[in-house]
Amino acid sequence: MKIMQLCVGVVATNCYIVYDENTRDAVVIDPGDNARSILMAVGQESLTVKYVLLTHAHFDHILAAHEVLQKTGAKFVVPEGDLWLLKRENMGQFGMFARTYVEDQPDIVAKEGTEVTFGGLTASYMSTPGHTPGSSVIRIEDCLFTGDTLFRHECGRCDMDGGDFSQMLQSLKRLHDLEGDYKVMPGHEGLSTLNEERAANPYMLQAVGKR
Repeated sequence: MKIMQLCVGVVATNCYIVYDENTRDAVVIDPGDNARSILMAVGQESLTVKYVLLTHAHFDHILAAHEVLQKTGAKFVVPEGDLWLLKRENMGQFGMFARTYVEDQPDIVAKEGTEVTFGGLTASYMSTPGHTPGSSVIRIEDCLFTGDTLFRHECGRCDMDGGDFSQMLQSLKRLHDLEGDYKVMPGHEGLSTLNEERAANPYMLQAVGKR
């Protein structure tokens, strides 16, 4: 498995391109903006994008989705609880950033346990509400693509429409209680590991009653 990380858009969203080195089949996770850069990276590695996967549907994770879907023919996978956020009128205060946004209907509505396979790899959805109702972590091998649920030593904000801090704490506890260590690939800022977050993330520590 190979991973490319691109920082895109006005709030520096991490977009990830994950691919099977043997088959060159790929997924694009959270194409937040700058479709041209994403497509250029895909082309340079001669990848076939099978799916565009969203961890959640806030504007800064979806603005390039339409063009990437159109140019690659990929299938669109969106968490069930965030379907409402695909509508421009539900972008609220962020609508100003969505002048070129085109709404696409998902091909697959992701729920807890939804899996998609590309090449020899499988991406599995874990429901982790809190930041949004549909916020999810996507697990691929030893990596957790955590969107805006879990950041390095932080968690996503819960004060926007659909946010719920009590649900966030439950989701963080769920991640804490996973067996073993994982690489944490968040929706913004730097990478981490699950063991590091178990030891140093104040919100995760609060979630398990250690703070």
